[in-house]
Amino acid sequence: MAVAARPARLPLPRGLLLSRVGPLHWLGAIVAASVVVRTLTGWLRAGPVYFPDEYIYSELGRSIAEHGRPLVRGGSAHFPALLQPLLTAPAWLVGDVETSYRLVQLTGALGMSLAAVPVFLLARRLDLGSSLALALAALAVAVPDMLYASWVLADPFAYPLVLGALAAGVCALARPSRGAQLTFLLLAGLATLARVQFVVLPVCLVLATVALGLRERRVRQSLREQRLTLGLLGLALVPFFVAGPKGILGYYRGVLDLHLSPLAIGKWAAADAMLVVYSCGWVLAPGAVLGLVLALWRPRSRAELAFGCVASLFSLAVLFQAGLYAANGAERIQERYFFYVLPLAFVAFGLFASRGWPHRVPHALLAGVLIAVSARIPLSGFSAADGKSNSPLLLAAGQLETLIGDTGLASLTIALVAGLLSLVAAALGFRPRRATPAALGVALAVCAVSSAGAVAYDHGLSSRVRMNVVPGNPSLVDSAGLGSATLVQSPFGDRGFATEELFWNRSLERLALLPGAAPPDAFASERLTFGPDGSLLVRGRELRGALLVDAYGATMRFRGAREVGHTRLYRLLRPAGEPRLSLYAPGRYFDGWLGLNGAVRLWPERAGGRIAGRLTFSLNLPRSADPAILRLQYPGGREVVPVRPGESTAVSLLVCSSGPWRAQFSAPFTGNIGARFVSVRSTQPVFRADRTACQ
Repeated sequence: MAVAARPARLPLPRGLLLSRVGPLHWLGAIVAASVVVRTLTGWLRAGPVYFPDEYIYSELGRSIAEHGRPLVRGGSAHFPALLQPLLTAPAWLVGDVETSYRLVQLTGALGMSLAAVPVFLLARRLDLGSSLALALAALAVAVPDMLYASWVLADPFAYPLVLGALAAGVCALARPSRGAQLTFLLLAGLATLARVQFVVLPVCLVLATVALGLRERRVRQSLREQRLTLGLLGLALVPFFVAGPKGILGYYRGVLDLHLSPLAIGKWAAADAMLVVYSCGWVLAPGAVLGLVLALWRPRSRAELAFGCVASLFSLAVLFQAGLYAANGAERIQERYFFYVLPLAFVAFGLFASRGWPHRVPHALLAGVLIAVSARIPLSGFSAADGKSNSPLLLAAGQLETLIGDTGLASLTIALVAGLLSLVAAALGFRPRRATPAALGVALAVCAVSSAGAVAYDHGLSSRVRMNVVPGNPSLVDSAGLGSATLVQSPFGDRGFATEELFWNRSLERLALLPGAAPPDAFASERLTFGPDGSLLVRGRELRGALLVDAYGATMRFRGAREVGHTRLYRLLRPAGEPRLSLYAPGRYFDGWLGLNGAVRLWPERAGGRIAGRLTFSLNLPRSADPAILRLQYPGGREVVPVRPGESTAVSLLVCSSGPWRAQFSAPFTGNIGARFVSVRSTQPVFRADRTACQ
């Protein structure tokens, strides 16, 4: 029986297989790999910690999904940066907060990873080779600031939009066309809708147009070429003048009150520029500087000159913004404001490398300057305490300090590595044939290590916050099924802890502040007053419904309410009648430590009733502490209570009052626990009614 022979499939040569994989396929692979890595590392993050920003964006997204309007706790937000809430609103339609949070992280990872696309397109527009353009695109999604892909912020969406706008701006200047100008305006508008700071993009393009015209000695013609952009920008200014700056800025109107201090701004802008050098992998920095200078001084094309003008002006603008904010009270590195210049530094290095690494002596001198900078200005000076909170690179430095266990040694290690990278950069300048792949490989490795350190530090911090603030089920209030609930915050409560509860619990629809308490953000809150029977009043009306009350900075006991859940820092109460305070001790923390001052307040069971009995508690100090004195002042008496280390001192106060009763205490500073200043420790105050006590 004859069997038809099946034609054999001949293997294709390996080179032919590779030729079928074009640059765009590799670009897609870079984006896909970044999405997968950033999503998986993001899902390992226990929860948000960058407050109030992460809460504000999540609450705006929820309100848009549920009500179609940007609201925070039911109040109008007046928040102009609405792109992120609009894009993530569908994720908040899911009933579970944890699931919604993970979907938002996935969306952020996808959005931020797309930054590789405009970097690749910009590099190709500047006539850089496909391989070099792909390497620069990979670097753009390897920087430590990609950490923001897992945070509930606008940056994951602003990053690709800003880079896209800059690439379109270069195209519009190099070869003016309606398409390029409209693309720039669209992307710049969306970037501004994501982060208001990018209102500088059109300004940078206008100034770049003038600079390009001056460089080519044809200013009028350059301006005429951009008449579409200039005309539409003029129309966009009409609402600005009609509504006024404060009306347009809304939540961000405080920027109009910032003070211009040239020395302070310059100091912080210089520090920010140093962080750019670290974040771009260090070894590329000398070449990037020379590449930008050459693009302005000896451009090989109009596109290069346009890039030099746009990149220089944009970099100066965002560094100024970061310096301005730091000089007006923030007093820390503001990497969120300027990390957008990193891909521009990569492209500038690409321009330098494509010229064959010229000007070797200036390149080596710049590398030497970087050695001096790393030795003279250690990163540890910026990463202490909360200094690292706005900088993924400093988070990575903090992780190194944690691993080594010594801040000085960690700082020395960073300086030595930076010095070694400077020597590598200087040496590569004298071997131009193989220098570019080596430099890009080293930079990619440095960025990967920095990114890993930033992720590790952030994950450790978020895990500690979740374990300490919202252990177990973070959506405790939602799970209780009590309907609309109110968060009650005391004067000694922690605003970050309050925001954490608000993020995880959608049913916390109101925020009520006890007298003296500060709001955690600038949005809707209500001030509480006390009724004569301990009732909580909002504008004279009793506060009703379920309550999540602060137990971190105050001890509270209620009548007419039953506890149905608690953490170390908050108690969840279900109404059993009308919730009323019977005892309130602001200044007594959850772990028994007293602040430097505070009070204990008591209320009768009904308005106009009497309080008679004794208030008792015990004071103590650790054996290693110094002796302290607690001073008490209450109606009809004063007491001075000495507290000795290692001993318990009982206190009993006679309470006789025909209405609410109050005792105030003060004690000297004996130490601090984190940001808390504490004095002595106290057991829970207990009031025992005794009608005969006042006879």
